[in-house]
Amino acid sequence: MIEFKITLENNYVSLVQTSEDHFQELYQIGSNPVIWEQHPNQDRWKKNNFRKYFDGGINNSEGCFTIIDKKINKIIGNTRFYSFDENNQSVKIGYTFISNEYWGTEMNYQIKKLMMDYIFQFLDKVYFEIGKNNFRSQKSIEKLGGKKVKLQKKENYLYLIDKSKWKG
Repeated sequence: MIEFKITLENNYVSLVQTSEDHFQELYQIGSNPVIWEQHPNQDRWKKNNFRKYFDGGINNSEGCFTIIDKKINKIIGNTRFYSFDENNQSVKIGYTFISNEYWGTEMNYQIKKLMMDYIFQFLDKVYFEIGKNNFRSQKSIEKLGGKKVKLQKKENYLYLIDKSKWKG
């Protein structure tokens, strides 16, 4: 049985279940418009829009992770599993953002590796839904081995990483 609402960690990062106590620190990062400039919801940096995003994570049936850089014990972003499909043996990973000071580092790889190493113990496929203009995220998922499988609603590409192809 998969348990989604857990803590995951490695030497670099801790993924802890998001709580209301994390809102202020996450909003401090998420209030930077640069983070959302390629995202379909470009105004997510506004407090009321960020609040909707945050509440969606808190209420997500598969939980929501606050990302902590273990080396400095600091919150640096947020991510989650969502849309678990037992019949398809799949789940999506997304709604991820990290502080732009971590862009181009190995932190995104460490976060996704941690999540996929865990979920591939139970499931066969991980999907990522990425805005068609979100080139940074597309490139980052392609570096992980994600393959573009289709365009959804003319707004988002769906990427797949299959357990049999995951190199971790």
